[in-house]
Amino acid sequence: MADRDTDVQAADIEDDGSYQGPGSKKLDQLSRQGSLSVFRDIDMEDLVKDAQEQQLLSEPKYTSNNLDVPVVIVTSEISPWSKSGGLALVTASLALELAGRGHRTMAVSPMYDNFANCSYLSSKTIWLFGWEHEVKYFHMWQPLEVEGTKGVDYIFVDHPCYHRPGGLYYNAQEGVEYADNLFRFALFTLAALEAPCCCAPGGAAYGEKVMFIANDWQSALLPVYLTHRMRPMHRFHQSRCIFIVHNFGYQGIYPCNKLVPNPEGTLPIIIKNVDIDDFGLNDTGAYEHMIYQYPPWERSYHGDDGNVWNLTKGAVMTCDRLLTVSEGYAEEMKTSEGGFRLDELVKQKEFFLSGILNGIDVVTWNPRTDPYLAMQYDFDSMPAGKAACKRQLQEKVGLHVDDNKVLVSFVGRLTTQKGVDIILEATEWMMEDTGNNVTGNIQVLMMGNGDEIYVQGMQDMSRRYPGRFVGISFDPAVEHVMYAGSDFLLMPSRYEPCGLPQMCAQRYGTIPIVTLCGGLKDSVVVEPPEESTGFGILPLEFGKFKEVVYRACDTYFHYPDIFEAMQSRGFVTDFSWCVRIDQYEKNIDWTLNDPPYVR
Repeated sequence: MADRDTDVQAADIEDDGSYQGPGSKKLDQLSRQGSLSVFRDIDMEDLVKDAQEQQLLSEPKYTSNNLDVPVVIVTSEISPWSKSGGLALVTASLALELAGRGHRTMAVSPMYDNFANCSYLSSKTIWLFGWEHEVKYFHMWQPLEVEGTKGVDYIFVDHPCYHRPGGLYYNAQEGVEYADNLFRFALFTLAALEAPCCCAPGGAAYGEKVMFIANDWQSALLPVYLTHRMRPMHRFHQSRCIFIVHNFGYQGIYPCNKLVPNPEGTLPIIIKNVDIDDFGLNDTGAYEHMIYQYPPWERSYHGDDGNVWNLTKGAVMTCDRLLTVSEGYAEEMKTSEGGFRLDELVKQKEFFLSGILNGIDVVTWNPRTDPYLAMQYDFDSMPAGKAACKRQLQEKVGLHVDDNKVLVSFVGRLTTQKGVDIILEATEWMMEDTGNNVTGNIQVLMMGNGDEIYVQGMQDMSRRYPGRFVGISFDPAVEHVMYAGSDFLLMPSRYEPCGLPQMCAQRYGTIPIVTLCGGLKDSVVVEPPEESTGFGILPLEFGKFKEVVYRACDTYFHYPDIFEAMQSRGFVTDFSWCVRIDQYEKNIDWTLNDPPYVR
């Protein structure tokens, strides 16, 4: 156990910028959530060895029948190079885990910046929207062991349209999506389709028998192009495509009257109707698969015919198998509330639909070895460790240092989807002392970035309740301390495809309070009480939220044995990727054994 006075803390060390990219699997796994500066004075070999010895990993129980088929993961973001949310973490883990199982594995993503330690591999000219565009491919090889043949080929697609001073998908300062996103990700998808043949990492191309795994709307055109462009050209006949939905609320919807870039590829200045020919899919059935028409009552202006391109609709209609990130969310996608207008199409594809709960990186998220913590702890030392980390968290964020308060935290995007409005609305009630020995003894930490109305709301509450309520921007170092030092984690999401914070929290002995939806109900046990690891809110309404938060905090203050039992059950739950990859391997085998979904 690390001594509290000598343990390295991330907040005390400045990143000097010398890190230029992952040099090994160990380094990458430990760095996915933030700065690497915290690890510079630590014996990496001992740290990782201890983490691997302690983590609760089950052995693989399924062996693929198609280990000889390479896997090509296509994603608009992948950690640690690009990240706006959980998509980057999940695709990074999938690449590493499938490579570890023995697949030759390529991960393809846009080159948003001049990523260090990448080498130029090849170029390709791609026709799109009426003219030709040259994309360049850069490569980085990441071995899984110091000496070994298993690893991941990271391929980064470079084109001027990906280099933007703002975020990956939109200008954060203006709060609007880039006008040429339809072009940017259509080009990326076509480049990714060509990568297995025109890139030869290590001197050998992947070829035209591969398992494509496309992720979310940004790469949703991949199964469309595979179905309607590649196979008619007698290419990729033996390849298949799995499409993973990480959030069905974002479908890549663009009006047919859309900005497209000029021939020089600089600014999107030409306005024209984007026709199916512009995608290079004329004389195919792609139009019917991609087009969606809003009903009259949802059209926004006089003369609006309601016709839009829906990229995710195209993927659902053409992919060979449809996956999502939890069993609960797979069921919700078939409902009018969770299907976002595509529920009937999902139900038609139910036989080819599966939900696989995401895992977390149990090396990075491990209180036994986490170098961000004032005191590392295991199962036996959890009470002392969490008490030390609670004081550390209170000091770090500006809460009153008080062991007798219950500390409730939130981390995530500041949006209505995450229930941030309900938390802020209930803050006054949590702060008010009404003599019940619960409310008035609650401290609240909220951490995240997002909608300005909620940023202002956090700031207002911080001024109104100094030392009792703190709202801060997302900080990866504080996130580790938050999981260790909090008593409860709030996730009152209106919908949640999977969610990762509730898994990380349980791994640190922090009890989640969640809406019983999507992946939250799949990863937090609320019934029966003797098996519970958290508290569930259903339905999500203000009164029910207060009722469940009160019950949780009352358990903390007045029923410590029940509280500690819930902590312990969550602490020993296995959230590793191993069992999840078994399910992915099964779906890969089923998909490769079947003929193409659209023939």
